[in-house]
Amino acid sequence: MLGFVLRRLLQAALTLLTLLALVFAVLRLAPGGPAYALLGPDRYTPERAALIESQLGLDQPVPEQARRWVLQFTHGELGYSYFHHRPALAVVRDRLLATLILGGLAFLLALLVGIPTGVWAAVRQGQWVDRVLSRAAVVVLATPSFWLGIGLILLCSAWLRVLPSAGWAPIGGGATLGERLRYLLLPLITLAASHAASLALYTRTAMREALAADHTRTAYAVGIPARRVIWRYALATAALPVVTMAGLMLAHFLEGSLVVETVFAWPGIGQLTVASITRRDYPVLLVVTLFVGIMVLGANLLTDCVGRWLDPRVERV
Repeated sequence: MLGFVLRRLLQAALTLLTLLALVFAVLRLAPGGPAYALLGPDRYTPERAALIESQLGLDQPVPEQARRWVLQFTHGELGYSYFHHRPALAVVRDRLLATLILGGLAFLLALLVGIPTGVWAAVRQGQWVDRVLSRAAVVVLATPSFWLGIGLILLCSAWLRVLPSAGWAPIGGGATLGERLRYLLLPLITLAASHAASLALYTRTAMREALAADHTRTAYAVGIPARRVIWRYALATAALPVVTMAGLMLAHFLEGSLVVETVFAWPGIGQLTVASITRRDYPVLLVVTLFVGIMVLGANLLTDCVGRWLDPRVERV
């Protein structure tokens, strides 16, 4: 197991370095730059833009810029934000907690809703419960997150006026836990909905195969209670594919947060990324790439380790 983890860590490190190199090259070679956003349309001139690029070191060849960034990286420095005038690492770190809260709770909600729903639909195979749950999951899965988010805002904020539509705390500070939960509810549901639906469909398929397996039918035949057969034998058989699916979904929560945080003005990494792309804030985008890469690769490593623990016969190289 130790050798397996070490191989995975080495692969993750190489993948992360490759990702950072690609993002660095794409950002530098893409048209546009931070000068226009820094100056604004009223003060922008080619001469002022050239002066700003010279001050930021963006007039140097891309290989030279890459060499300087790698040198800073080896010294633990990841650059300064062009717009926040602070270390890029501090800017991202300030937004990280909001994303982790939203993504972590959404992942937990997707597990708590998706797995029991999939098990219930599989047990009621062919009945109206199965048909209703399956079709509802397909509809939710086919609905884009931004449409769902806007629909929830219209329903709960504009019409019913029971939940706030944006932000994560009332203006002025001093928010209680209950108030923060009210701000969290709509983005939480929006982010978790499609993942819960996907997990429900996947669990339903895995459970149907597990319930049709020989050992499960034998357990029924010898008189073991149905509840124990379902949750002890069938779900244990379906655990490996479900855990694998859940682990892959964990990485997608960061991707989904880009849309959800923008729709609900949630002050996390997703909203910061969108703003930094518009402003061409290269240092912040590179730090975001580093954080997201570590999270995604860490989630994949955790999934592989749990899957190997559940079924040691499965060889992963």
